Amino acid sequence: MNKSYPVELQMRLEKAIVEGAYARGSVVTIDELARDLRAADGPLLLILPMAHRKGLVEPLAEEGTYRILGLPTTELSSVFTHTQDRGLKPRSLVRRVEVEPASVEVASRLRIEVGSPVYRYVRTRFVDEQALANQTNYMPYAVCPGLERDDVSRHSFQKLLESKYAAITVSMDEHFAVLPATDQDGEILGMAPGSSILLVDRLALSATGWPLVWANIRIRPDRYEYVQALWPRAAKLLNQ
Repeated sequence: MNKSYPVELQMRLEKAIVEGAYARGSVVTIDELARDLRAADGPLLLILPMAHRKGLVEPLAEEGTYRILGLPTTELSSVFTHTQDRGLKPRSLVRRVEVEPASVEVASRLRIEVGSPVYRYVRTRFVDEQALANQTNYMPYAVCPGLERDDVSRHSFQKLLESKYAAITVSMDEHFAVLPATDQDGEILGMAPGSSILLVDRLALSATGWPLVWANIRIRPDRYEYVQALWPRAAKLLNQ
């Protein structure tokens, strides 16, 4: 955990925006926010870039001024919710949640500095009690500080980010590939040696176009009916 990051102040700012303490479209200054939140300028300057990343505010040309965007809306449903809506039974087994320095690759994908704290969130996704996917999510630490205390074994990870952390995904940048399965894929998903894996590489983007989550989802392609139901665009790759 990054003990120097002003988590409590960030939560107060996000709550004020979400609950409408600042009108959507209004312009506020650092001085006004400092007065309202009883905070110093320094900590506010640390958290405002994250508010912009989440699509809650946008900086204006005049230094120290921000436009309030409010809580974004989205039409995207989570894979978990979509699974339930299809009459299937999803759950997740969280295998690891830890904060680590961003590697060059992670930093590039999330558009953060190398070495910045990120969550690495590793889980196995089950549908109808069959292991379907081995998934690793990377998020900047400040997107969801305290994530290690949350339980999403039978709840939507995306909905958790939306409801608790005001991190709303409004679009996805997805790429698909069929690759050789790793030994870890075989161990976790029960795949035979030499099998192929279906990869979904996904960036979840906010209303301001900033990455919130980079997901690396490695899926058993032989359970095609589930792949077709949950990742229809990726499933088309299997028919080529």
